[in-house]
Amino acid sequence: MTKDIHSIHIDHVHVDEIDALLSFYVDLFHQRESLTKCIGLSRERMLSIMQMMYAGPNSHVLPQGVCWIARDRAEANRIVGFIVCDDPATEGAPQLPEPLTDQEADVFSAAMALLEEVRSPMTEMFELGKGTCLHIAAIGVAPDYEGAGIATRLLQTALADARTCGFRCVFAECTSLASRRLHEKSGFTSLQSISVNTFVVNGKRPFTDCNVDIHLMQQVLDTGKTR
Repeated sequence: MTKDIHSIHIDHVHVDEIDALLSFYVDLFHQRESLTKCIGLSRERMLSIMQMMYAGPNSHVLPQGVCWIARDRAEANRIVGFIVCDDPATEGAPQLPEPLTDQEADVFSAAMALLEEVRSPMTEMFELGKGTCLHIAAIGVAPDYEGAGIATRLLQTALADARTCGFRCVFAECTSLASRRLHEKSGFTSLQSISVNTFVVNGKRPFTDCNVDIHLMQQVLDTGKTR
């Protein structure tokens, strides 16, 4: 069925929408997004951890006002897409939830080390403090709405707001060709890529069965302030 894109409305995520957003997020990413599959959590456990990380008392990600949700007004305001962003330099960025099993702690510790390695070219920018780099953590669109340009609209909304707020750059870790192309169409370039199955931490390769390349994508918004 062809969707009427004119009925799609994009707005900031509000506090009373957080639970619905996280449930939608997990439904889209669980067993579909490459790195999420490699981590291997059950849907219920993934949702529980997401709630602790993004909606817990110590989380300030969603209240930063840099997350958006797309709804279809023609379908009773159904959630059909989202973009979750954060400022890595802002106090209160997502932390590992507690308690974790020993296995979960090992996996999450390795995943955080992996992302730190992927982001390493951005270290100098991070040190400039909050309000410098906007991180695009995730973009998702309901399967029956894919191809309608919703992901592009969400990304463009975040970029426009980042410029208005004075961010100097925007970056994302892309784990699929579709995600990489989406960002490239919006002006991002790849700074580096890392093969997950060859990543080494503490002398071990924790993700040998994960055949995924993560591309660090960046767009400079203010060329006069990046050095």
